[in-house]
Amino acid sequence: MSTKPLAFTGGNSGMASIIDHPAFKSRPTLGQFAKNGQWETAWAFGRDEVPSFEHVRDYLDGATEVAFEAFFDSAFFGIRFCGTTQEITQRAFECVIALRNALDGASFFADLSTRLELDALGHDVSFAEVGAVNAWRSVGPFRIDRPYDLSDCFDTLWHALGASAVGSDVLHRKAIEFAYDRPVAHWFALPVSAPVAPFRLDSDSLQEAARSVLGTS
Repeated sequence: MSTKPLAFTGGNSGMASIIDHPAFKSRPTLGQFAKNGQWETAWAFGRDEVPSFEHVRDYLDGATEVAFEAFFDSAFFGIRFCGTTQEITQRAFECVIALRNALDGASFFADLSTRLELDALGHDVSFAEVGAVNAWRSVGPFRIDRPYDLSDCFDTLWHALGASAVGSDVLHRKAIEFAYDRPVAHWFALPVSAPVAPFRLDSDSLQEAARSVLGTS
């Protein structure tokens, strides 16, 4: 069963940001934090039950690194912060406020960008990874250092992906993350597996995700 992302052309320098992808148009439904990349033990919360500043501070507990993700049903956006405990506590809470106040995807990204004093989110992909949602580290992601290989040599890449740990896993939903280095480390992810178990990778969804984000044929 395929879960094809909606059509979109962007991702190349000078083209539309992935923020404009239809998958990120709706109001985000869920937020979560993870420290040190431990998404297996992420702290998740609904948009109508966001934590207070004190709860965020207590969760961080002196940490100097944290990542936040906002889910748009099966697609999601993530951003990572490093700095002093005070700095990342404030930045993390700004993510919470943006999630709480969002009316749709556009307002969420606009508010988040303003609060964090960021611009140009979702431009110029650095690399991509196919991974297991909320089991990224434990299952092990499949990294694609040259994202355009998804178009230029898909058959070879698909064979290697199928032989990988994430390609063999059917217990977790799969997503492809498009990662960006500037202005800070952030990523956008689209689903590439069936929506119900067994969660096998779907080649059509993977190719469509690549076409929609990278603007390939």
